[in-house]
Amino acid sequence: MQSMFEQLLKRLSPVEQKLTLELMKWDEPVSRKNLLQTLNLSSMDLINGLLSLQQRYLVTQIEQDEVLFNLSPVFKEYLRVDSPQVN
Repeated sequence: MQSMFEQLLKRLSPVEQKLTLELMKWDEPVSRKNLLQTLNLSSMDLINGLLSLQQRYLVTQIEQDEVLFNLSPVFKEYLRVDSPQVN
């Protein structure tokens, strides 16, 4: 499983890598607004990155009072423990 995650991580775009590393830091689902405030990305890059990560099943969208995003728990654990430094 580790090698599969390593390959997947290498295939992510720089925007997707930024998003996964930021989402890894949050224990709770996070809003698009919070992600925009913490990352130096345009709204369009953020939206496209989140959509791409959702298509890869790495990010889930949760609709409550507002739309929130959460990184897959298994992938989050891989990033915290096993991942090499992401460029």
